[in-house]
Amino acid sequence: MKFIDLLEEENILLNYHFISKKRLFEQVGQMLGHSRSQGLYIYHSLLDREKLGNTSLGTGVALPHGRCLETDEIRACLIKLSHPADYESVDNQMVQIVVGLVFPLKVKPEHRRFLKETAQLFRQHVLYEKLIHIDDKHTMIDTILEAFEQCNS
Repeated sequence: MKFIDLLEEENILLNYHFISKKRLFEQVGQMLGHSRSQGLYIYHSLLDREKLGNTSLGTGVALPHGRCLETDEIRACLIKLSHPADYESVDNQMVQIVVGLVFPLKVKPEHRRFLKETAQLFRQHVLYEKLIHIDDKHTMIDTILEAFEQCNS
């Protein structure tokens, strides 16, 4: 399984106005939760993970993630911020692309591998440069797929 297989058009948000990490995590919870209560549970999972250490990847990308799903699935979303924002990144760069992921409570090796591969994909500065200039969900998906294929060829 790869990130692009999970990314659905309704889980892409373009030009999101960043106010704070907490509001951003609320948005990820709303996008990935199938109910209001599940969205809140996801929000708290993201906050708990962020307390362990910053989830920025560097190069303008953040990867907030958490473990909270009762099922064995992984859920993903992508948010492009309207303007670069201070995410307290490891490289002190402003963030404009946010990749939200939620995993099962019981994480398996394939979940860890998925997280690692997704991080590697989005650490590509060339991909970041393309994504920040895209304002169409279909083009966003096509660009990520192209980057994935280039990484794995």
